[in-house]
Amino acid sequence: MPPYHLIDPTRMLVELSYTLIVVFICFSIYYKTREIYGLTKYEGIKYFRITFIFFGLAFLFRFISIFVMLMGMTFDIEISRYLFRIFPLVFNGYFSTMAILSLTYSMVWKELQIKHMLIVSNVIAIIISGIAFFSRSSYLLIEAQAVLLIFTVIMALFAYSRSKKISQIFILYVLFFLFWIVNLLALGPRRFIPFEIQTAFQIISIAVIGIIYVKVTRWTK
Repeated sequence: MPPYHLIDPTRMLVELSYTLIVVFICFSIYYKTREIYGLTKYEGIKYFRITFIFFGLAFLFRFISIFVMLMGMTFDIEISRYLFRIFPLVFNGYFSTMAILSLTYSMVWKELQIKHMLIVSNVIAIIISGIAFFSRSSYLLIEAQAVLLIFTVIMALFAYSRSKKISQIFILYVLFFLFWIVNLLALGPRRFIPFEIQTAFQIISIAVIGIIYVKVTRWTK
């Protein structure tokens, strides 16, 4: 049976480059904040850092799925289309949900003081990913994450209303929200969004997370 020609080489190169850049920046942000967390042991910084680890892992699994796809196309290996749909859906869904929950808790940990937050987050992320797995629908995953992220934005606005000033961390939260939205557009259905427009969204997405990296670098100096 001939291989599944899902995307052309140019699209593959763009996808892989985009993924690797985002993963590198996410892990760099985690690394850049290690010293300030080591000095302060501030709970908010801890979960802010974890946010980018999980988000980087989400993109890393996306990279692996694309790489497996490339191997199948290159060496004429028959790989199930079902695997292509489910593998990134479950793992990307799990890690990106963990990222959003970590980001949210980094803002509200003083008010909530949840013990074993990582365990609670894991349970929620597994449930959401499980629903996406059994429904085989990325839309349910996106909707669930959208609810979580809207809650995050509300909490950020609440924090701003109390302080009456725009802090660096508030700007970072807004930028992360923008990055998530643009990233969703970049990963939208390929049959509806032209390749050129998707590439433009990916460039914007890289620019936004690049700005986050620059601000984190200045913040940690």
